[in-house]
Amino acid sequence: MSNGREGFDFDVFESDNVTPQSKPQRLCPQCKSPVIGRPNKVFCNSNCRKRYSEPTRNSFSSATKRRENREFFDRAMRLAEELYGIPPNQRLGFMKDLIDYARLGEDRQLQDILSNYVLLHPNPYTDPHLFPKRSRAYCTIAQAASNYCKRFWKSDVKLVVYNRVPEPYDGVVD
Repeated sequence: MSNGREGFDFDVFESDNVTPQSKPQRLCPQCKSPVIGRPNKVFCNSNCRKRYSEPTRNSFSSATKRRENREFFDRAMRLAEELYGIPPNQRLGFMKDLIDYARLGEDRQLQDILSNYVLLHPNPYTDPHLFPKRSRAYCTIAQAASNYCKRFWKSDVKLVVYNRVPEPYDGVVD
C-alpha cells in the first residue's frame, strides 16, 4: 500500500531555542490604548466605541459648524468695520460701550468674539481676512478690545468681558 509520499525525503528539525511568536498589540482606534479581551474586540471600552462613531465638529467636515464659524467671524469683521468707520475721537467711547455690553453677559457671542484666541493672535500673512479692510495696519476687534482693557482696566480682555475683575477706578468720589 502506497501512501503517495515515495520520493520525498522528510527531515525533522528540532531546535531547543524555539521562541513563541508574540502577537502584535492591538490598539484602540479612538484613544490608542491597548485593547484587552476577545480576539475580535476593536475598542478598549464602550465609550471609545461611541465616540469613534460620532462625526467630528469642525469646519472641514461639518456644514453646520462651517456656517457657525462664518457667522462668528463675519460678526467680528462687522464690529471692526464699525469701529474703524467712526471718527478716531469717538472710538474709545465705542469700545467702552461694547465692553460694558459684553460685561452684562446677555450676548455670549460678543464675549467670545472679544476674547477669541484666533482674533487676538492672527497671523498677518496667512489670515489677512481677519483684519478690517484686509490690512495689517488695523487691529481686529479682539485686539482693539485687548488694547483698551490693558490701557484702562490694567487687565486681560478675557477677565474683563467675562466680568471677573472689578470696575476700574474712575476718580469719581461717591
